[in-house]
Amino acid sequence: MEKDLGLIELYELYKGLLTDRQRELFECYYLFDLSLAEISEPEGKTRQNVYESLKKVKEKLLGYEKTLGLKDKNDRLKAVAESLAGKEDSSAQKILDIIGR
Repeated sequence: MEKDLGLIELYELYKGLLTDRQRELFECYYLFDLSLAEISEPEGKTRQNVYESLKKVKEKLLGYEKTLGLKDKNDRLKAVAESLAGKEDSSAQKILDIIGR
């Protein structure tokens, strides 16, 4: 499973829609860079079980983005704000503040 920055961005947007267990698994693997074995061992689970759980979390995050499109909208707003940044207008900064970048 390739560790993907885009997936981490989706996680930041949609983590509130995941269960505590799903958040824990995602963070251990993607944020703390633990291996499947390191995650599975303390719980007595198999690496395959952890892999399948992470795969489901990834599918959920991608599904949320497909349905809601928050990352895409944030990316487009950021592009607009950056194009306005050189002008004497506080609109660009307001947009960046709203989307949290």
